[in-house]
Amino acid sequence: MTAVLDLIREPSHVTGRTLRESVEAFVAGWGKHTAIPVEVWALPQRVVPDEAAGLAFAVLVDALSAVEQATYVSMALTAGGTLRLTVCDNGLGLDSKEVLNRSELRARAAAMGGRYDIASSTGDGTTITLELPL
Repeated sequence: MTAVLDLIREPSHVTGRTLRESVEAFVAGWGKHTAIPVEVWALPQRVVPDEAAGLAFAVLVDALSAVEQATYVSMALTAGGTLRLTVCDNGLGLDSKEVLNRSELRARAAAMGGRYDIASSTGDGTTITLELPL
């Protein structure tokens, strides 16, 4: 878990690469490691500012690190006037304590004028959404 927290707090994992390249590499490695298929619906073509890219990457890492007993994950990441990331899984879901533990990510999104939401109930999977103005 410490390695995941380091990825969440440190945006440098996308510095020097596009957000698209960083996400593609991370998702491919995660999928291979977990054997859970990830369907990627969209990835941004344009360059995303470092702060927004770092937070989007951190939210993705956190979302995938919380997947438990899922057989499927889908994600979409778009960047127009707003950066939008949605990650859905069909796993066990998060309990209320796990949802509350995301306060650092929620605060970072709010500080950037955006929002970070989690829709989850135990046994029904999880949907995580990040929206940031660009």
